[in-house]
Amino acid sequence: MKRLVVYYSLSGNTEEAAKKIAEKLGADLLKLDTQKAMPKSFVGRLFVGGGQVVRNYIPELKPLETDVSAYDEIILGSPIWNSKGVPAINAFLQDKAAAGKVTALFFMSAGGDIRKGLAVITGKLPNLRYSLSLVDRKYKRSAENDAKIEQFVASIA
Repeated sequence: MKRLVVYYSLSGNTEEAAKKIAEKLGADLLKLDTQKAMPKSFVGRLFVGGGQVVRNYIPELKPLETDVSAYDEIILGSPIWNSKGVPAINAFLQDKAAAGKVTALFFMSAGGDIRKGLAVITGKLPNLRYSLSLVDRKYKRSAENDAKIEQFVASIA
């Protein structure tokens, strides 16, 4: 089975997890980037990103460096913003064929609770079977992330 880990990461947290998951599964990696970059400052990111989520804004993505149609399965990684997945992920999921290949999803959040975000995104992922909640590395509970990733990967493999 040919697998691809697709992710969006602004601060590097989701990227770190995506790389670990891809390595353990022997999967390829694809980072999503938007045409218009997010502000560099935390406050700017909070206002712009939060506003995009509230408005259900779908940004234009930079051209993908990988042909996702060549893969059997996609593992999707996203931070949580305002209890939802980020606009770049929503832009990627506009491709219904790609969304249909997503069987696993991992969220990175400050609180570690993905229920709201999962409820929002589940309808876009008809073949979702596995989900994982990870905690931002600046919090103590992030020490559990590696063990959670091991269990997640074992369930997928």
